[in-house]
Amino acid sequence: MAHDVRRGTIRARLTGILAVPLVGVLVLLGDLAVKEVREYQAANAVTGAAEVGQAAAGLVHELQRERGLSTGVLGGAGADFRTDLDAARTQVDRQRAEFTQLLGDSAEEVASAQTALGQLDDLVAIRAQVDTGRADPAAVFQYFGDRITALNHTDIGLDEPVPDPDPTLRRTLAAFQALSDAKEAMAIERGLLLGAVSGGRFDQDTFSQYVAAHAAKHVAMTDFSRYATASQRAEVESVLKSPEAAEVNRYEQVALVAADGRRLDLSRQMWWSWTSTVIDELRTAQQTIGRSVHHHTDELREEATWDLLGLIPLMILSIIGAGALVFVATRSVARPLAVLAAEADDIAFRRLPAAVAQAQQGAPDGSPSTAARPAAVSIAGRPTREITSVAEAINHVQYTAFTLASEQARLRQNTVDSLANLGRRTQNLLRRQLTFISQLEREEGDPAALANLFELDHLATRLRRNAESLLVLVGETTPRRWSTPLPVADVIRAAISEVEDYRRVSLRRVDDGFIGGGYVTDIAHLLAELIENALTFSPPDLEVEIHGRPLGQDYLIAIVDHGIGMSPENLARANARLRGEERFTVAPTRFLGHYVVGDLSRALSVEVQLVQSPVTGITARVVLPRAVLTTPAAVVEGETAGELPPLAPVEVPMALTDQPERPEPIRTRNGLAKRPPRARSGAPSRPPSTGRPPSVGGPVDHKPAEVRAMLTSLRDGVQRGQSFPTTGTTWYPGGEDHEWRKGDV
Repeated sequence: MAHDVRRGTIRARLTGILAVPLVGVLVLLGDLAVKEVREYQAANAVTGAAEVGQAAAGLVHELQRERGLSTGVLGGAGADFRTDLDAARTQVDRQRAEFTQLLGDSAEEVASAQTALGQLDDLVAIRAQVDTGRADPAAVFQYFGDRITALNHTDIGLDEPVPDPDPTLRRTLAAFQALSDAKEAMAIERGLLLGAVSGGRFDQDTFSQYVAAHAAKHVAMTDFSRYATASQRAEVESVLKSPEAAEVNRYEQVALVAADGRRLDLSRQMWWSWTSTVIDELRTAQQTIGRSVHHHTDELREEATWDLLGLIPLMILSIIGAGALVFVATRSVARPLAVLAAEADDIAFRRLPAAVAQAQQGAPDGSPSTAARPAAVSIAGRPTREITSVAEAINHVQYTAFTLASEQARLRQNTVDSLANLGRRTQNLLRRQLTFISQLEREEGDPAALANLFELDHLATRLRRNAESLLVLVGETTPRRWSTPLPVADVIRAAISEVEDYRRVSLRRVDDGFIGGGYVTDIAHLLAELIENALTFSPPDLEVEIHGRPLGQDYLIAIVDHGIGMSPENLARANARLRGEERFTVAPTRFLGHYVVGDLSRALSVEVQLVQSPVTGITARVVLPRAVLTTPAAVVEGETAGELPPLAPVEVPMALTDQPERPEPIRTRNGLAKRPPRARSGAPSRPPSTGRPPSVGGPVDHKPAEVRAMLTSLRDGVQRGQSFPTTGTTWYPGGEDHEWRKGDV
């Protein structure tokens, strides 16, 4: 039992090894790392936002100065403030350029600041109107006021600086904003009173705006006192208690009682100087608060950085621990699996294919093989139960595959043997049938009946080719062999004699060439299959042309049809079959002829290829190699290779050309000509047999094929006498078991 517990299962081992590091990595990296990274990013964002806020405050300060001076110039104090206005505009342009550059390097959170800055695009036009004096002072004042308000209240994300908002930072930012509002209110007072002093008195609207700005200043200072630290309040209070601030308060009291339109006997220069001094000192206090904000955000960023750096070693330790655990898991699990995978690959690619091939090849005597089963999978060491189960499953798979392959091999061998036996029996029966038909042909004297016998002879010849095709497909050879070389033209005619619609085959130019006797039958069979295919896929009113010529040391035979042709895909598949790259067991039966050609071409090393004809149809190119070609040692002039020896005279019926024209014979339902009744007075008389005189050199024992050739010659003579003139016609022998047909070359 202890042994089984120690071995365990793969799931239990992986759970025990990877549970702790996986939980630790998920908790630490999912919580601490994500939180610290977010805080670090937020601290960076807060630091950048603080910089943007301070830059915006600087631009606002300069715009406030330009607004006041522009109002004074439009109010009639151009000579007093012209120089100061030019200097103020220069400062505004500088601050604006710096602010624009800062926003270009900032994050997307400052989009509102970029929008506010974009409102200053028409500042040049406003300045031109101020310079020419055509601008409305109230409109100019409102223009600058709207832009300053937009910049002062820009949302730069400082209200939520970190995932957990910092209270100190929030109060400091609130004090910064309150001081900015107070400074803007005092700047509005400066501009409004400066314009009123230039004009001599307040109008009702200007006075209302002045009172509102004065009240807003006091509200903003109250908010500042609520949020600011003690040091920040002390700095601002020192500014408000300065002599300049006291003079500003005195002028403010004078202005507040001038609602009735009384004349303001105040100095424009002194009012501008005192208020500008107070506003500049408030700007200094604002910069101090801004530096405090920046310092605090730096502390936040530094704290987040150290937290993140402290987390890194923990992450490294977790990764190292996980790596160690993975290494242990690899040694305990992956190594046996790798060995098992190697065994499976060896079975799949070497052992099982070798055993199956041995089983399929069979024993040397042709009996089914008794090949040994492939070796079982073996795993060294102490594999887990799962690994052992997988190994056993692989063994079952390979044993089942081997058994199935052995059974298929036996079944395939039995099928091949049955088909071969059937092919041989069919071939023997056809040989006997052809012999019997030849005997009938010798005994028949009626031309119509003789023509019917010749048609039966042709059908039997085609059946014999089918039987030989069956033998070729199962890997057997036909016993029908030729002994002597034959001309290529005779071999082509022999092939034509074994197709159905042989009358549509036309021999064009066929140059001289000889084929070895041992290859004649197979090549004729190969050509017959290709010719049959060309006849099948070409119109019935068009001929199939055959050409032959030497090609270097080889010989090229081209079979050209004018049919519908083939698509490139079908042509490629057909050529693959003709090269013998596929087996006939996986193809439709209508392609069996291609597989017969493929087996024959591979056995004879003959190159067969289908190509598109120049106009339409397909051309079958058959290249006979030098190995199947021969040159007879001596060919008697006027004879053809393989010519039969001299024959003794035989009794044959003669068809005279000067007989009266015979009527068209009446045919039976299956196309054979009926034998007409023979008139006794006109019946051809059979001459008495004179016997067969001995030939020179002793009696000649003719083979059945030679006798068939002689009978074929007899038949052609009879048909020639009935249907064709006796002169002006050239005739070529059709080869073994085929009629003599009119030549086209």
